[in-house]
Amino acid sequence: KKKENVGEGLIAKSGAKIRSARSGPGSRRVSKGSRGKKSSTKLTARERFCESIISFLKKHVGKDKELPEGTEISRSGNVVTVSLLTGSASWLNVVDFTVEKNPSIQQGGYIVKAKASSTGILPMYVPLAPVFNVALFWTPFPDNGSNEQNISQLEKILMEERDQWHARRIDLA
Repeated sequence: KKKENVGEGLIAKSGAKIRSARSGPGSRRVSKGSRGKKSSTKLTARERFCESIISFLKKHVGKDKELPEGTEISRSGNVVTVSLLTGSASWLNVVDFTVEKNPSIQQGGYIVKAKASSTGILPMYVPLAPVFNVALFWTPFPDNGSNEQNISQLEKILMEERDQWHARRIDLA
């Protein structure tokens, strides 16, 4: 016969503990103190800054806004990536913002470096364009200044928050 002991779960007559079906291998154990609470990892100041860049840029995506619909904004570590389609031809351009700690001890803060690149010679509306673009990655092609325009446009949007971030432009070589 089995008997139930309130404090320790089920115990067999022999004294062996009987596990319920939910507590077997591969199941998740939840302690009483963490039920209903989200587990959150604490973000560093640099990661919080990256998240604020993302949230601000997402406000400017959409129809009749500065960034076209379909623009994707993501973060991986301290790099914020903005993927956007350009014009009617729909070339995919990627702009990476790398957030680094300012090496100047006196100024503090962060330096944001921007790098833009076009992803391929064929626009995305061409069938199998990603496959051909991968195969032709070595082919040089002009972007007609679209990457520079993308960086300037994103810089203009970010500088609108100059008061919040105390931002200023620094040209690095």
